[in-house]
Amino acid sequence: MAVFSTIAAWVTAGFNAIFANALVAQFGFYGAAGIGMAVGQVAAAAIAIGVSRLLAPKINIPVSEIQAVINQTEAARRIYVGRNLAGGIRAFFHTKSGTLYQLVVVNHGQINSFVAFWIDGEPVTLDGNGVVTSTDKTGFVTVRTRNGSGQGGNYGILSSAFPATWDASRRLQGQATFLVTARAPKAEDFAKVFPKSYNTTYQWVIEGQAIHDPRSNTSAYGDNAALVIAHYLTHADGYRLASGEVDWPSVEAMADVADLPITQKAGGTSPNLRLWGYWTLDEGPVDVLDRMHASSGIRAYETQDGKIGLIGGSFGTPATTLTAKDISSIVTREAINEREGYNVLIPFFLSEDQSFTITELEPWRDEDRLAEEGEVSAEYRMEMCPNQSQARRLAKKQIHDDNRATVEIVTNLVGLKARYPRFAGQRHTILLDYRPEDGSGRQIVGEYEVLNHQFDPINLECRIELAKVDRASEAWDPEEEGELIVAPPTPELDGPPELDAVVTQRIVNTTGTSAQAVIEVAAVPIPDRDDLEVQAEYSMVLPEAGTWRKMVSSGLIATSTAVNDGATYAVRARWNGSFEGVDEWESLGSITIQVDATPPGQPTELIPSNGSGYVHLSWRNPTGAFARIRIYRNGTSDFGTATMIGTTGGASGQISEYQDDTISPATTYYYWVVAANVSGVEGTPAGPANITTP
Repeated sequence: MAVFSTIAAWVTAGFNAIFANALVAQFGFYGAAGIGMAVGQVAAAAIAIGVSRLLAPKINIPVSEIQAVINQTEAARRIYVGRNLAGGIRAFFHTKSGTLYQLVVVNHGQINSFVAFWIDGEPVTLDGNGVVTSTDKTGFVTVRTRNGSGQGGNYGILSSAFPATWDASRRLQGQATFLVTARAPKAEDFAKVFPKSYNTTYQWVIEGQAIHDPRSNTSAYGDNAALVIAHYLTHADGYRLASGEVDWPSVEAMADVADLPITQKAGGTSPNLRLWGYWTLDEGPVDVLDRMHASSGIRAYETQDGKIGLIGGSFGTPATTLTAKDISSIVTREAINEREGYNVLIPFFLSEDQSFTITELEPWRDEDRLAEEGEVSAEYRMEMCPNQSQARRLAKKQIHDDNRATVEIVTNLVGLKARYPRFAGQRHTILLDYRPEDGSGRQIVGEYEVLNHQFDPINLECRIELAKVDRASEAWDPEEEGELIVAPPTPELDGPPELDAVVTQRIVNTTGTSAQAVIEVAAVPIPDRDDLEVQAEYSMVLPEAGTWRKMVSSGLIATSTAVNDGATYAVRARWNGSFEGVDEWESLGSITIQVDATPPGQPTELIPSNGSGYVHLSWRNPTGAFARIRIYRNGTSDFGTATMIGTTGGASGQISEYQDDTISPATTYYYWVVAANVSGVEGTPAGPANITTP
């Protein structure tokens, strides 16, 4: 019990009230200050973040930190979408009566659900009350949750335990939270149950916020990449666009593309484009959109009517065809070389099978360039992409996009036809048919993607940046996923070995007429396991039930304190040593204590005689050791039904006497005397000797 209290004192000195107050104060308002432009100030230059995805988008807080539980009063609030392994920000951390209480804020706003509870990086099972029922933490850890739909701080158990510190004002309104209570085990088990002490890691797999689907006009949990991006664009703590500023038909078209079923190498299908992840309320909106774009290929752009729409997916129907007569100037640039590009692209994605870590996949290689340039590699980090197929498909497109010829042209007003994509839900391409009529110069013919389009209203001309399209980059075979990333095999735990032990009694403190016994447990040694020590406990069963008492361990032997002669005790034992977890107690059965099992000798010379209202008995004690002489009486000569009427002592081999004054007149009595040792074991009785009272 003291262990948690001691270690918590080191951590929580000056922490609890200060940190809790600061955190609650921080969560007392719900503005999205400092996260980007005000509504109505969105411009194409701000929202169009570039056709080519950033290989390593800026991330405010890395995944590893997001998954941790941290002590930061000024930590940025988080908002989750999709499925995530989440830690959070401690709002309360204190011990009482051997229990450590930790309240953790997970999400700003409501989430869909808490799915699975993890301790120290491994999922555990819970019963209906949130009590852990698996691993060595069974019964020691309990967790409770609030999904953010109301108050995140209204835990009755917390306010009851700390009424002065955690009162009704600690609302944490609209915050998804969880409360962990960790009960300290016995001191000898603490390091086994909580090897990380107060730094034990608690996490939840969660389903993030509900997102709006304009196709059905409903809001529910989902991870459709287009809908997730639209959720961020319109979120009060995201980009904060008004609904009327969004081009919803383009969102619907991209949502349909994201929902397309893609055959998986492992079998079955998965939606085309999904997003799992988070943003923090202090991130710049372009950084968030960059991450989403990198992981889905979908970006925001300004539509023809000035709204913000979504574009991405596959190359679609070209918007127009531009010919030499439309073009006044043309500049070409070949595919990038090793001085400014790469020829090996290494994708990374968020792998649920690898405990929600950012996991490396097989690289895409441009073999032609490799042969000429040698290897020049780059990493492509899709930290919100939860699917291996999706990550490999996006990386295949990316290495195509970053290694292609580009063209910059200046056109007349016909170039306005190339300003917007032909249809929603596709990448923006045009056809270029540049064949100078005089036959001079280079002919440039083919499909090109529009990277940038600028219109000069003064000179009535368009400046357009284009990049060559090779639709082979979109061809896909599930085998191209490469070696499948699967969950690692469950490690074989180095658990405790089997225990083989025997229970005996051992006599101690022997004197002439008394002795004591102790219970001893002896474990059979296991070769090459010098680390093992046997632990044992005992509990009285008869004549009355008792509590478990710890025995003193020394290597392979455990010994009790002195126990009661004649009592029956239950005994259990387990190993302690260098293995994982805490060994379970193994019953070794019960033992009835008998300090002396050797019966004393037989008394002799038993003589009864009548006295005045009593019968006088005399006899010679046995010559060996004994503890007491017991006197029995019956109305017949049957010793088996005789009743013990008294006891007395005496010296070995000497005459002893007893006076029976519970007699009736004119009655025949039969007497026996028998010696008993310290354990009550009787020898052979002397008798019967009968007498009739006057």
